[in-house]
Amino acid sequence: MYKKVIAVLLLLGLGGYALWQGILPKNVEDDLSEYENANISEGDAQEVVEYGLEAGKKAPTFTLPLLGGNDVNLSDYQGKKVILNFWATWCPPCKAEMPEMQKFYDQYSDDVEILAVNLTSSERTVDAVDQFLKERGFTFPVLLDEQEEVSSKQYKILTIPTTYFIDESGVITKRINGPMNYEQMESFAKE
Repeated sequence: MYKKVIAVLLLLGLGGYALWQGILPKNVEDDLSEYENANISEGDAQEVVEYGLEAGKKAPTFTLPLLGGNDVNLSDYQGKKVILNFWATWCPPCKAEMPEMQKFYDQYSDDVEILAVNLTSSERTVDAVDQFLKERGFTFPVLLDEQEEVSSKQYKILTIPTTYFIDESGVITKRINGPMNYEQMESFAKE
């Protein structure tokens, strides 16, 4: 009995530590101290934007298959605002926000692209995802993350829905954990 309790406590402690390490922001300033006084001529100076998952950082690029279509790369949308949404068909908050996403897509798709990344490894089948979308009349682009390479490994998604607002230059302006609404999307479109 005591061994089981200790084993459970150890597992909870290790899981909590792993979660804490996954969401803890890294302090890179210490690693860059040797470059602070580097000599750069004005002709060589360029704006450098670091990749990351926080607002102000360049969104990590990826390539995923489009449901029923070709591969799509996030960098294909350079020059256009993007709403990058992570979701699954079994997720009630995801289902709640999708009509708002469709309404927004119908009105703003010329200015802002919605890329809805489905956590496909958690679904029964790809056909079930396709059927879900068709039954509800959702027409925005859906990407399939079949191995969770993008959602879990690259974007460190812990809960869904999670959404990133990405500007025309590929920089994250905002992250929303939980369902978003039409007003939030419209505000981003008008920025």
